[in-house]
Amino acid sequence: MHAAPLRRGALLLAAAFLLGLVRLPAATVEPVVAPAGADAMCAALATAPDGTVFLSWLEPAGPDATALKFARYDAAQNRWGDARLIAHGRDWFVNWADFPVLAVQTGGRMTAVWFAYSPAHAAPGQLGRAYHAEVSTSDDGGATWTSPRPLATGSDSVEFVALQPLADGRMLALWLDSRHRATNGDRQSLYAKFIGSDGSDLLLDDAVCDCCQITTALTPGGMIAAYRGRTADEVRDIRLVEFRDGRWTKPHPLHLDRWNITGCPVNGPQLSSRGAQVAATWFTAARSQPRVFTKLSTDGGATFGAPLRIDLGRPQGRVDNVLVADGTTVVTWLETGAGDGQAGGIYLRTISPAGVLSEPQMLAPATESRAGGFPRMTVLGANRLLLAYTLEAEPSRVVTLLVSLND
Repeated sequence: MHAAPLRRGALLLAAAFLLGLVRLPAATVEPVVAPAGADAMCAALATAPDGTVFLSWLEPAGPDATALKFARYDAAQNRWGDARLIAHGRDWFVNWADFPVLAVQTGGRMTAVWFAYSPAHAAPGQLGRAYHAEVSTSDDGGATWTSPRPLATGSDSVEFVALQPLADGRMLALWLDSRHRATNGDRQSLYAKFIGSDGSDLLLDDAVCDCCQITTALTPGGMIAAYRGRTADEVRDIRLVEFRDGRWTKPHPLHLDRWNITGCPVNGPQLSSRGAQVAATWFTAARSQPRVFTKLSTDGGATFGAPLRIDLGRPQGRVDNVLVADGTTVVTWLETGAGDGQAGGIYLRTISPAGVLSEPQMLAPATESRAGGFPRMTVLGANRLLLAYTLEAEPSRVVTLLVSLND
């Protein structure tokens, strides 16, 4: 697939990045050189409870092999440390949307998940389409990792994993699972388990959208997860499920967009939290109107306010959000270029605790192809963020930006 041509404004912004600091109406943006190699992709960010930030990515590791690597961010020097290996292997499933996950717990314990094809589903002499998740942990800061093992105990068709460290020290995993597709109208299911426990996989929702990411956030009572559901008549709106006071709630809708679509849009929601404050952002194209919305909660996700429209009219989605120290919600998404001179790219907008939207601004140019992946960000201190994404090029590369919010 060829990249869509960048518009003049996007090219000028890209050139400015090469010169260093770029000043924009609501934020300053500074490139931070990532230690990823050529043809790297699937950039993701993880933040430890002490605020330390880690970057993870995939890159080639020889003929037909792939490596999962990570690096630690040095905030004092505004640089990434050296790239370190988590795992490498052949027959990995490498995909722009279903990418590896890294999570860090109190005490520095690290958990990584990646995907490999499932030979049990293969025809003789070739790999099948099904794949599963493998998990590995490190107790020494990533110097050594345990031998990989399957995440699920009852399925070898596991996709789109989310990891959430809990306040009690456990690591919770949620994922999309295909074990019931043959008997469930070709629908995926949502499962969960505590990594390292002897418990079996737990079914949370028996009908969910095929390939949209899952997102999680801590709340005062436990955690909340958001994902795209799927009804018998192909309505695929965002649902919530909570692990609260040690028990799971029943799935319930975040908002009734009533988006009827017969294929998966590959466009999952995003949650963030700070204490009892929760922000939920998602993409919908209900009634053939592409839109990005955010809802805010002040009671740990038990209830949410009215949806706030974020986009400029031509969104692709691929959303993310974070909450900073003063309660401001920061939202990013991909917007498509328009004939009126609007440049396509990664855009940012803030929402005050009172629900006041800032003017949008473009952080970086981006193409509309899938190779650009899903931009991800995390909080760095009181009013700074790190943004990571894949720059589609020959070869592709991982880009990271330091974003400082202005007062």
